[in-house]
Amino acid sequence: MSPTGAAAEATPPDLRLLVAAVLCWTVTLAGIVFGWGTALVVAAVSVLAAAVFAVRARSVDRVRWWSGAAGIALVGCGYAVAIALRAHAVTATQSAIAGHGGGAHLTATLTDDPRPLPTDTGAPGRVLVRARLDTVRFGNRTTRVHGAIVVFAPADGWRGLLPGQHVRFSGGVRPPSRADLTVATVQTADPPTRIGRPSWIQRAAGSIRSAFAARCHRVLAPNEAGLLPGLVLGDVSALPDRVRDQFTTAGLTHLTAVSGSNFAIVCGAVLLVVRPLGPRPAAVLTGVALVGFVILVRPSPSVLRAASMGAIALFALLLGRRKQALPALASTVLALLAWTPALAVDIGFALSVAATAALVLLAPTWTDWLTARGCPTGLAEALSIAAAAQVATAPLIAGISGRFSVVSLAANLAAAPAVAPASLLGAAGAVLAMVWPMGAELLIRLAGPAVWWLLRVADAAVRMPSASVPVVGGVAGGLLLTVGTVVAFGVVRSARMRVALVVALAGFALVWIPSRWSPW
Repeated sequence: MSPTGAAAEATPPDLRLLVAAVLCWTVTLAGIVFGWGTALVVAAVSVLAAAVFAVRARSVDRVRWWSGAAGIALVGCGYAVAIALRAHAVTATQSAIAGHGGGAHLTATLTDDPRPLPTDTGAPGRVLVRARLDTVRFGNRTTRVHGAIVVFAPADGWRGLLPGQHVRFSGGVRPPSRADLTVATVQTADPPTRIGRPSWIQRAAGSIRSAFAARCHRVLAPNEAGLLPGLVLGDVSALPDRVRDQFTTAGLTHLTAVSGSNFAIVCGAVLLVVRPLGPRPAAVLTGVALVGFVILVRPSPSVLRAASMGAIALFALLLGRRKQALPALASTVLALLAWTPALAVDIGFALSVAATAALVLLAPTWTDWLTARGCPTGLAEALSIAAAAQVATAPLIAGISGRFSVVSLAANLAAAPAVAPASLLGAAGAVLAMVWPMGAELLIRLAGPAVWWLLRVADAAVRMPSASVPVVGGVAGGLLLTVGTVVAFGVVRSARMRVALVVALAGFALVWIPSRWSPW
């Protein structure tokens, strides 16, 4: 690193954008959960606070600090007003739909792939479809309305639809089950009528995904063939329910969804290849690869979120810009919340932000600490990344599921060596699936051993005694685990306490593990 870069790293990070991101996230979440009236109250309080801070800035020496606080309050006011308008429109739409009864004829546009739902053995398959409502007809009256809807539908007729596809169908309209700016939940038992065609981007992505899945099933065993498309493209339509449950228990669910790590791996490989061309060409080519991968896995809000987080993680880990990564993360959060306010209550968004923050803040420091004590660099990085992601996301996962995966850290460490090879070979195979099928099959075969290893890791993890343990769920459980994590950090800062903790854990394991495996 150059002296200028070293000096920049030595300076404390600018936290103003981080504070603004936290405030705007909180404001947006409050407006969605508690309604547009609460958001207007927050906006008024923010304006008052901005005025107080501005007056304070003119009468004290710390002008920059108070001016920054006033600016942050004004930004929070803007987000509060925006979410108030959005929440009011959603409430009006919900009232208009609820006033006409349950059954309706609807036209909508899909915004994501239909997601398979768990069903009992022998029961017909069902899918969850997220869409944007265009019109709704009750009786002879048709009304143009706009808003997000969730459709529960039979798999037959819905499974193969692409994002961007316009459809017409009938079903029972009900109020949304949660506050996430959704205007209605629709239950339908009929297949839809397709209207027009999706965009060429979605059709191209769908063709590539279908060709890749077909090649996987041609050369791999069923479990491996179902996992590799999920690992590379987030396509879990062919993943068996048993494997999905194993990955959930083992804490490896993030591998079967398009996450920031997918983009970091693919774009990191491209960056390492093109770096000799110079900084600007390398940045341009890496950006092209990022856009291409977004198109391949579908430009949905969740994918754009993952792409943003992956780019930030890559920026921090490969280019060594740790302090600059934090403002970049905050800016990305602000931009995504402005574009899609519903992300404020999306647990996937919260997990992505938490994991990315851990990768750029905790993982490098822990890696340096381990390497300074003789740990090999590769092992230190693997340990630090897995531990940082686990620490950051465990409270959220526990709050949602009411369970804590005891084997998650070990499973992620064991899976780490296979993730990058499987992702890179699979992504290359997906690109070649349409133009050179034999080459794609060769790459898929080469990725097979890595995918097999991931399945073995998940299977071994769930066979461990008490692989996941029940904890207090909800907000209370998340806060409890967060406090426990903070206390644990305080404990391990003391050398004596670290020794005592290791001895206590070893003694506990010597008693607990045999007792769990014992037939008595």
